[in-house]
Amino acid sequence: MYSDAFCKVYNEFGWNYFPEAFGEQLLLWMQQNQITVKSSLDLACGTGILCEILHEHGIQAAGMDFSEGMIAIARESNPEICYEVADMIQYCPDRRFDLVTCTGDAMNHIIDLKDVEQIFRNVYTYLNTGGYFIFDILNEKEVSSSEPFHLDFSNEIKAQFLITHNRNGRINLKTTVYENGEFQFEENITEILHDPDVICDLLRKNGFQIIKCADQLLDDTGVHGTTWFIIAKK
Repeated sequence: MYSDAFCKVYNEFGWNYFPEAFGEQLLLWMQQNQITVKSSLDLACGTGILCEILHEHGIQAAGMDFSEGMIAIARESNPEICYEVADMIQYCPDRRFDLVTCTGDAMNHIIDLKDVEQIFRNVYTYLNTGGYFIFDILNEKEVSSSEPFHLDFSNEIKAQFLITHNRNGRINLKTTVYENGEFQFEENITEILHDPDVICDLLRKNGFQIIKCADQLLDDTGVHGTTWFIIAKK
């Protein structure tokens, strides 16, 4: 679970660009494919950015995340949206949705494939027939070990990132945050690379139809990302 300090930096200075960009592409994808979504659920929703975008476009959006800190920020930002603190491996709400999303490589945080499959089983039960499950996983070619790189959140807040791989195929992202040049805190996040073919096979095994598995959500953008986007249909 992310620390409160990390949640604060994430929200105020950090990673909103991905859910914002994904939200724009998702809305365009729905428009291009004439898909109507009345209700949506974002698994591992973080601070709720994607939920807010969908909510603003008339969709009854909901979100869940394992981090109490992330959900607290999401609820404060928009109390009209239903947010829950839960473990998505076990999460199985009593309502159904037209669309379920899980982005920001959240699925790579699920280390055991048995747990990934359990998520797929659960999603199938609370997704409406004809509904879509859209998520991303890391692209192995784009997450090689690297030298530390830096990002300036503001004139005062700066962060250093270091990606390393271990012998078990796991990835560690170490984030070190500084304020006015002084160390504030360090956050270590462990993920694992999933084979997209294996993931698609697990989806089919649990009743889904694979609509797309590619490194871009939209076909005509020419922009290839660092993740695989998977679109599955019930």
